[in-house]
Formats: sequence, structure tokens, C-alpha cells
Amino acid sequence: MVLYIFNPDTDLALANGKGNYTPTEGVRQMISDLAMLPVWYAQPGSYVLADQAYNQAFLKEMAELFDWDVQLLSLSDLPSLTEPVEVCPWGWNPSFRNMLGRAGIAPQYLPTDLELVHHRQLSQRKMVGMLLEQFGNEPGFCGISRNITDMAYCEHYFHLMKDQGGVVFKEPWSSSGKGLLWCREAFETCDKNWCQRVIGNQGYVTMMPIYNKVQDFAMEFLVDDTPDHPVTFMGYSLFDTDKKGAYRGNALLSNEEIEQCLTEYVPEASLEKTLHVVSHFLAQQGYKGCVGVDMMICQEPDGVCIHPCVEINYRHTMGYVARVIKDRFLAEQTQGRFMIRHFRTPHELQCFVKENQAKAPLLFQQGKLQRGFLPLVPETPHSLNLAYIIV
Repeated sequence: MVLYIFNPDTDLALANGKGNYTPTEGVRQMISDLAMLPVWYAQPGSYVLADQAYNQAFLKEMAELFDWDVQLLSLSDLPSLTEPVEVCPWGWNPSFRNMLGRAGIAPQYLPTDLELVHHRQLSQRKMVGMLLEQFGNEPGFCGISRNITDMAYCEHYFHLMKDQGGVVFKEPWSSSGKGLLWCREAFETCDKNWCQRVIGNQGYVTMMPIYNKVQDFAMEFLVDDTPDHPVTFMGYSLFDTDKKGAYRGNALLSNEEIEQCLTEYVPEASLEKTLHVVSHFLAQQGYKGCVGVDMMICQEPDGVCIHPCVEINYRHTMGYVARVIKDRFLAEQTQGRFMIRHFRTPHELQCFVKENQAKAPLLFQQGKLQRGFLPLVPETPHSLNLAYIIV
């Protein structure tokens, strides 16, 4: 059996680096609220780990709308499992592995200490620079990533890049939109202290120039250990971030539509080159699972170019979820948005859902969603986070 689990705190747990990481209350709330998200990308016949109180009713409701075959398991069900289990979490980390072991998953179905050490090394931002090196100084591409262990170089690079937009310093391990320090106009004492703390805690800090971004996008991959086809390109992700780099949402478009959007700025040959280089790099890393590589279209002084690696996410991504939802559940020619939103109170969330369901009722075409507002997770009396699509 295949068991999917949503643990979006995996990057934070990797940053912690220990086997006893405890998420904050806000993160625990998000894990609970969005536990059902994997039902949208799980393979038919598989299971999703989620409490069944509200989730079972939601699953039944969605099964009446869509043709799928996914079942739920709760944490208390795990000790009674007798068949082999393939665990597919959002991402692996030591704390999560240990939790599953305590819950009853047999060790042979969980990664070893050595495998987790390798996974943590792959997940650090040092890998970004290694991938960028594969592009050299080829025309049509940009991207600089420096890993700094000496504070003097942090200040050096800021002054070097200040007149070109500044720099962003990044923790080696952090979650999307977190662990970033944007220095556009000044590098003050508090900024120096931040960099010094990161170097002391994680060994180095990563520096990247702030580019004149035109469009965020990503390439989503599935990496296997099959000799003939080790890397499968799952498709594009076209997404938005806020000014601090935090994820906002994805466009629900076909791969062809996204490629058409991107080729308005860069040649198709540049996208093909990016796909080839990134695929080859991923195939050499000894990893199996989902990978999302975040990229950008940038306006540089000598023209528009591709930044082929802003982040490498060795885990599931929201872009992957959006890709599967578009391909599997939406009618052809349908476009929309996939969003994750946090609310201040459960009442605010409930009002948002009620209002949008009234404004955008669901319309189906041959079993595929053609129009409407659809929550992707159940709305409970305690929910503060919502995943939804509107098409």
C-alpha cells in the first residue's frame, strides 16, 4: 500500500537538524487544516494519513464529484498494518521518520540514518550554486549563488551589488519564503547580526543578487532509480510570490499554455536547454522522489534571460499539486488559480468560503471541473488555513 502524508514543516525540521523537532502551534495548525491536500495528487488505490472526524465526510463528498479511489488512515491505524507500506510524505526529515516509527511503521519501510543525512545535504542551498555552475556563462542565462562563511564577505558582496538592486541572504535550510534577508539599500547592524547568527548556527549563509524579476516559474520532476528513465519531467509550474519571496499561489494552466507564456520572453531553445541540464543534474544526485526547481525570467542589462535555479526543493511542492489538479481534474481549456490562504479566525474563513461558493457555483463537464470555487480541504469549526481553487 502507498501512504501519503502532508508534513509541510519538513524544511523547518531539516533546518533544525535533529530527530526531535517540534513545530510551532501555527505550523501544527496548518498541518491539521491541510492534511487532506494529498488526496488531490495521490495515486488511485492509495491512502492518506488524516484524522477521520471531518475528513471522511469531505472525502465522500469529493468522491461524488470526481472519479477517484483514495482512502483515509488515522495515526492510530498504523500499528495494525500488516502489508508492506510505501510512505510518500511531503518531504523526509529525521524527526518525521522517528514519529512514524513510534506510530508503528516498521523500520524497513522508513529511510535509514545514512539516507536522511544524504537527503539533508541535498536539501541545502549549497546545491543551487552547484546546479548554476552547469550553465557556465552561457548567453541567455543568469544566476549567481555564493556560500559565505566569513562575515566580511557578506558586507563585501552587498556593496558590490548595491547599485544593481542589492542582495538577498538565505539560510542554508529554511522553508519557502522564510529564512531570507533582503538588503536593497543598506547593510545595517541588525543585518550583520542576522548573517553572523546563521553562519554560527548552520555553517554558512547563501548570497544571491536581487534580480529584476519578470516571472516566477518552476519545473517539476519525478526522479526514480530506473536506469533508462531516471528523471521524468512532470511539467511546468507558473506561480506568484510576494515581495519577501513567500509563495502566494499557482496558475492552473496547461503545460502548453505556460510554455507559450514563457516563450514570450525567452526562446523555446533556452527552455529546452534548461530542462536538459537540470534533468541531467538531478539524475546524478542519488535521490528518488518529487523535485521542484524554482526559476525566474529576469530582465538583465543585456536582455531577458532565464535564471535556471533559484531553489531546489527535494520534496513535493505546491506547484506539483497545481500541476496534477490541472491535468487530472479540470476540463480542457479551463484556466484558474490554486491558492493557499491563512485567516485570522475560523469565522473569517467560513465567511470567505460561503461568499465564494455563492459567487462561483460548481459546473462540471464530463466529470471534470469547468467553473467554480472549490475548497480542497474540509472546512472545520477550528480551521485557519484553506487550500482552494477557483476556475
